[in-house]
Amino acid sequence: MLVEIFEDHNRQMEALIGREFAPATAIRYLTTLKHVTDFLKWKYKISDINIRELDHEFVTSLEFCLRTMRKCNNNSAIKYIKNLKKIVHICVANDWLPKSPFINYKSKIKEVIRVLSSQELETMANKKLVSARLTQLCDVFLFSCYTGLAYADVKKLKRACI
Repeated sequence: MLVEIFEDHNRQMEALIGREFAPATAIRYLTTLKHVTDFLKWKYKISDINIRELDHEFVTSLEFCLRTMRKCNNNSAIKYIKNLKKIVHICVANDWLPKSPFINYKSKIKEVIRVLSSQELETMANKKLVSARLTQLCDVFLFSCYTGLAYADVKKLKRACI
């Protein structure tokens, strides 16, 4: 059963948080499972489905539901579908499912370019925040914006690098 396999996967993933997975990854899989169970209740009026019943129509209907009823943007919907695809591939690898319902499924992540205007950056720079921690966080964000460095790279910066 799909939900049962998904829950088992999520339990294993949670056990590996900090070693192989980030907490946000585990949360994303929990959210995906919630979307799948909500979809099953809405479309099929069931709480779980036999994995052998998964087909291309199931995948495309789930994506449509994510985009319309859940109001997910393209990239969010595709990421949830990608998480489901991982579970399905586990089923195929274990010979629980003869073939993947994703064989003819095509999806594409759209590049999102986020741009803040100089006025928006100036407003942030001049904003008086309520704590030193928020002020420092704002400074780091502005530093990233002005230098083009990703947060992960700024986090790794040492005084010797400057």
